[in-house]
Amino acid sequence: MEFKELIAAFAAKYAIEGLDSVDDVVELDVDGSRVELLDDQQTRSVVVCTEIGQPPPDANGEFGAMMLKANFMLRATDGATLCQNPETGAYALVRQLPLALADAESLGAGIESLVNQAEEWRRTLAGIRYAEEARAEETEGASDHNGLLSSGFFHV
Repeated sequence: MEFKELIAAFAAKYAIEGLDSVDDVVELDVDGSRVELLDDQQTRSVVVCTEIGQPPPDANGEFGAMMLKANFMLRATDGATLCQNPETGAYALVRQLPLALADAESLGAGIESLVNQAEEWRRTLAGIRYAEEARAEETEGASDHNGLLSSGFFHV
């Protein structure tokens, strides 16, 4: 099956009107997630991609390490790859589906799985961002407190 045929079959199966590819890219909204489908003619596959969010302040810290471990054998990503979009800087989850094995139903299942995984990774990223911000506030608060103690106002 070709990419355009697959998109047409997918749109028909799920009653999605106006789902057309522009420059071999299709964009759709799935449960609030923007999902892109790309025709990778070189590998004869559909690349399904959704962003999960901007990197936390310590991008190479805890979350970066988690991403690398999750990508190992693709087990913690349900077959997708965690990466960074070079155009937006956002982290993304990407899955490749071979056209030879794809039909409307398998494409729908692949998109659903990717969106579900992305939501889990968004929650994880938000938790790490929250923890990093809390640590930063603690550090700022501690330095402000120390400044007050050494200002001569309080004698310690």
